[in-house]
Amino acid sequence: MHQPIRDNLEDFLRDSAQGIPQEFREHVEACGDCADELRLYAKHAELLRSLQTDAEPRAGFYARVMDRIDEQRRNSIWTVLLQPALGRRLVMASAALVLLLGTYLVTSERGEPDYAVTTPAIMTSAEQVNYTQDSPQQQRERDAVLVNLAAFRQ
Repeated sequence: MHQPIRDNLEDFLRDSAQGIPQEFREHVEACGDCADELRLYAKHAELLRSLQTDAEPRAGFYARVMDRIDEQRRNSIWTVLLQPALGRRLVMASAALVLLLGTYLVTSERGEPDYAVTTPAIMTSAEQVNYTQDSPQQQRERDAVLVNLAAFRQ
């Protein structure tokens, strides 16, 4: 199809003689292929116009369509959870779980914690240690142990 025909095809198919330029008419008269193709397009347009109807759907059509859409709509997890019967069951199950855990905690707690009661055992060697006179080395070692104990964090 040539360019003048492509540019004005819609005006031709609408049968608006005002919008069709003289160049279009001259091209159709000179080119047999374009004239045959335009006749074919015109025939197709006429058939399509004959198929158009202004029929209204029967009464209740839209209601039936909406009912079918509602039937086919998948239930999401949120619609299942928002049902009143399931909501009551979830509340009752949660309350029972809280009551059960609370009972367990109350009954498993003891009054006072049992600490391991042990007597510290001091082990000394067979020889007597004289603590009254410390050498400077012993004093530094004791200070280091004391600093380590004071700075220790668990």
